[in-house]
Amino acid sequence: MSEIQENSSFDRLISAVMNSWMEQGGEAISARQLCNHAGTPVSSLYHHFGSLERLLACAHEAAQTQTRLWCERWIEELGAFDAPPSALAGFFATVVDDWTGAQRRLAFAWREGQLWRTQSAVAAEIRDGWRSIWADFWQAVCTRFGLGERAWLVERFHDAESFNHMIRWRRPVDRAGLDEFARGVAAWVAGERPPASPWRDLARNEAVANAPASPQVDATTARVASAAASLIEESGPAAITHRAVADRCGLTLGVVSHKLRTKAELLQAGFESVYLDAVARFRERRPSIPARNRNAALDAVADLLAASLGGRGMDALCLAVARDPALEAFGLQLRYMRGTTSRGLLALLRPEFDAPSHLEAALLSAFLTAVSRRLADVSPQDAAPIIRQEVGALIGLLPR
Repeated sequence: MSEIQENSSFDRLISAVMNSWMEQGGEAISARQLCNHAGTPVSSLYHHFGSLERLLACAHEAAQTQTRLWCERWIEELGAFDAPPSALAGFFATVVDDWTGAQRRLAFAWREGQLWRTQSAVAAEIRDGWRSIWADFWQAVCTRFGLGERAWLVERFHDAESFNHMIRWRRPVDRAGLDEFARGVAAWVAGERPPASPWRDLARNEAVANAPASPQVDATTARVASAAASLIEESGPAAITHRAVADRCGLTLGVVSHKLRTKAELLQAGFESVYLDAVARFRERRPSIPARNRNAALDAVADLLAASLGGRGMDALCLAVARDPALEAFGLQLRYMRGTTSRGLLALLRPEFDAPSHLEAALLSAFLTAVSRRLADVSPQDAAPIIRQEVGALIGLLPR
């Protein structure tokens, strides 16, 4: 009986971690909170795992085991199916939709693993484990579709779109937009221009029409928002408290509390600053990227992305919006305004393109985001040539 109880306590703690990833985020996790959720004493955590870090690692290992089984079932479903490359789109969309819906708890576990940016060997091993799962899965799948050599491209698009599809707006539009994105992936991987995307265009027009104007705030409020954004980048949303923000920006607690009274207002201002800063960084560098010189443009893009590796603000924003209905106002813009700056970048990389579509811009944005996320642990000097190689390989596939 004692052994059964211990195993049950072990499993409850693992489940508590995975539920916390989905409902609150990794930054909010503490030993006491997990044990309260699992209905076990804190001593049980240290008895089974030795440390909170080891419990988190075991929860990731459990999530990875479940994910591998899920991947195996999908490959088994394909059976001996030999399909043309054009059939990839339907499979891609179905997989992403199931992963972010029926497997939503695992989807959050994966993203928390990517954001677990401690320098420990344990965390690095977990991140490598998640990368290995998806590399193996898409290699096996794409081989069935005659695209084995381009599986890494599909993996990058899957990384981005399965994150994007966690954010919910309107189910019919989101699902139809996912299908259009998948057709775009299949087209680009096959070296073709993607078809029209009326559903995504509709949603994008809605996003543009309802985009919040840049907040008109006084200098002190802007300073508070910038401090909140820097804390989100470094430590995630759970780091946001009035006292922490006050310490960061060198203001009194009373001033910060007067400007933004609640934690929700602090988070809102911080997330707005994260989003606007990300857009502004590219726009500031955009004039320095040479036109009609693909090699020079590739160098500039690689340097730009490498210089911004490791930031977690936008990913933290996307996860917060995916899990918290109170932040759903961000959802429409995050899902469908992606590519606003990448459209101009695509014109630089492929100047012969006649007016890149919004879907093509979103595809490039998704790819660049996935490449950056994958290289988050790599130094800027080492990352730049890898980014250049991957972006160059993608651009080289596109039709002339």
